[in-house]
Amino acid sequence: MAKSRSKKLQQSLDRFVKQTRKFIKTSSWQKLALTGLAIPVVIVVVLFIFLYLGVLLGAYGHLPNEAELATIENDDASSVYASDGVLLGKYYEINRVSVPAEDISPHVTKALVATEDSRFFEHQGIDLRALFRVAIRTVLMGDRSGGGGSTISQQLAKQLYPRRQYSRFGMLKVKLREMIIASRLEDVYTKQELLNLYLNTVPFGENAYGIEVAANRFFGKPAAKLKLEEAAVLVGLLKANTTYSPRNHPDKSVGRRNVVLDLMAKNGSIPATVSDSVSELPLTLNYRRDNDRIGSAPHFRQRLRADVQEALSDLSHPSGRPYDVDRDGLRIYVSLHSKIQQLAEEAVLEQLPRIQQNLADDWKSRKQAPWEDAFTSVLKRSTHYRVLKQRGLDEAQILEELRKPRRMTIYDGRQSAPVDTLMRPIDSLRHYFTLMNAGLLATDPTTGTVLAWVGGVDYQYVQYDHVNSRRQVGSTIKPVIYATALQEGVLPCEYTSAEQVTYAQFNGYRPGNPGDRYEGAYSMRGGLAKSVNTVAVSMAVRSGLSNVARQINAMGVEKEVQSIPSIALGTVEANLVEMNTVYSAFANGGRRPTGIHYLDRIEDSNGNVLVEFDRPTETRQVMDEQTAKIATYLMAGVVNGGTAARLRSTYGIQGALAGKTGTTQDQSDGWFLGFTPKMVVGTWVGAEYPAVHFRTLSRGSATATALPVWGTFMRKVQQTKGLEEFRGGGFPSLDEMTLALLDCPDYLDELPIFADLNLSEEVARALGRFDQSEIREKVEDKRQRNNESAAEYAARIARELEKDDRKEERREDRKKSWVKRLFGKKND
Repeated sequence: MAKSRSKKLQQSLDRFVKQTRKFIKTSSWQKLALTGLAIPVVIVVVLFIFLYLGVLLGAYGHLPNEAELATIENDDASSVYASDGVLLGKYYEINRVSVPAEDISPHVTKALVATEDSRFFEHQGIDLRALFRVAIRTVLMGDRSGGGGSTISQQLAKQLYPRRQYSRFGMLKVKLREMIIASRLEDVYTKQELLNLYLNTVPFGENAYGIEVAANRFFGKPAAKLKLEEAAVLVGLLKANTTYSPRNHPDKSVGRRNVVLDLMAKNGSIPATVSDSVSELPLTLNYRRDNDRIGSAPHFRQRLRADVQEALSDLSHPSGRPYDVDRDGLRIYVSLHSKIQQLAEEAVLEQLPRIQQNLADDWKSRKQAPWEDAFTSVLKRSTHYRVLKQRGLDEAQILEELRKPRRMTIYDGRQSAPVDTLMRPIDSLRHYFTLMNAGLLATDPTTGTVLAWVGGVDYQYVQYDHVNSRRQVGSTIKPVIYATALQEGVLPCEYTSAEQVTYAQFNGYRPGNPGDRYEGAYSMRGGLAKSVNTVAVSMAVRSGLSNVARQINAMGVEKEVQSIPSIALGTVEANLVEMNTVYSAFANGGRRPTGIHYLDRIEDSNGNVLVEFDRPTETRQVMDEQTAKIATYLMAGVVNGGTAARLRSTYGIQGALAGKTGTTQDQSDGWFLGFTPKMVVGTWVGAEYPAVHFRTLSRGSATATALPVWGTFMRKVQQTKGLEEFRGGGFPSLDEMTLALLDCPDYLDELPIFADLNLSEEVARALGRFDQSEIREKVEDKRQRNNESAAEYAARIARELEKDDRKEERREDRKKSWVKRLFGKKND
């Protein structure tokens, strides 16, 4: 059977050869020539039809219909705008911001047409003349200077529907597909719409998509404000993003720019004289790199992302899918002020290098810092260590591997910048373990509205947000202790001894003072200004620890506070958000905001409001107004003559100011919480792990860490033009009676006997000439009346004592008289 089929095939082949020979012998040369030409033409036509049908059937990639093309949506970056309209940063997978045609400089569209498709307005997506030029000059003659044959519409098709590679006839297949898509695009969109879609779609290098992003990246301005020479630079980039990068290859960029200008002149878009003059201009850039990790307030923007997603969770995109913050071009408006945010970031970066160096200096004389055990624990939890562990290496092998040097980029805290270096991975982990960081939060005291949020140093290297980090707050809690004491009836001028006391009822708790100083007695203002621990604990115990704990929670610390005496020294854990809320109550007359606010509204890419949040107006009364005023007066003493006096002397901060420093055990954390009538600002400085701390108070106290950050920031705010609304004003004044109650020395060498009698210093001074035992007896018998001033009370007690003295003198006179009469001599 097989032999029969083979025989028939051979016979057919023989017949074909015989007929071919006969055709050649009997045909004229003209007929043979035409046949020779027709055969390849037929083959090409058949191949073209075959490929064309394959394209139409989608065999070489998805072929969109006109309905799909009419609903094209580019993935656009969502933008975050500050309250003053400045762009803070973006969220995206593709860094693109689409803008309407009227927001693109005419120079750009003219340069684009002249350079990429001079007959754009004459064809319908396919330029046959350009294709013929490519076939003759590029393919046959090998001259590539004439450019390609793709129209703007074809290039757009290529961007919207990326090419796939095929092994046979690959370029022909993709070109056919792009031509069909381009033709359909021409049927769906007007020429101007196509230009706009193209300019919003194409990449300009460095992950910058669309003309708006490119204009801001290279020239620091929107596309609408691009000059002719700037537009020519950006259009020139389209030929080769890397080769003609104005940042990396300025000379090549200028050369390509001038080619674009020359083409514009030949096209008639600009006069030749303009082209010549502009070609002589130097390249001037205003380069601004931005991405989702670069820009202003990066730590805040990561916190914001979750809030935006939650706010939009109940809404659907017009296409029916959920909103996507990375691709839907949302416009997100927040309460942060761009200039205040900038100053806050500057303050952190200016001070941290000095603080980092101080940490190194503090331990340079020691062979080993005390946190080695803590570092070993962190090392074993690191990604590097776990990966090697999963590969089956034992501990010795892992450490050996981690000690092999390699090239890497790290963030250098002493330079406030990333640096390239050769370093062992284990040393890199140790470097970040001991890296000093900071958090800064500025809010409006009346509403809790956030004005600035600095979560740390460079977000590319340290993503942890230290605004939300919960740490022990140290002495920043002491104003709440004193405020509670005031509400429990303790007078501001009651003196409290600084002596060290053992509290047997609290398991022998025995708080100490820095430097072991326990001399003298302090009024409230003095005790707070000098941050005397023993005085603060005594105040807390006298006020009732449960009362203190309730007050701390009521003022904004969310985690339940234990009723133990150490809370007076700041063993309470809180973050900057909570502590700003606490201090807002002092600044706002005893009323605190219900929380912080930063998200104002979210709009879609067309400016339609999707969600809007009103600025809060509700507050919660957590303290008597008079108590808040007195506490503010006491904290002003901290600034004017206490632990924060450098704010006046070193940083020159003027006006109404109050606050409190806080340093935790072993100098692990430095805090400063302070406020003006217009702003509450909290700063924290420390390492990510509390085990890393300073050795000395001189380098590690809050006065040397958190306060300088605060002072640098506030000095910038006071000196920067345009921020007048955030400075000035005054604290509410105190009445004469309250001022009289506060009129006493901050410190006395000895505890006066009047302290436990609730007498002010003014009364004590007025009664100083009388015997103290007599004063005690009289005061216990005749208490101060309502609405009776300290001076009036002192005068009344003095009159009573003088009356008693006169009675005693008369008794003595009568006694002497009777002795003389009876015995005729003086009484001995």
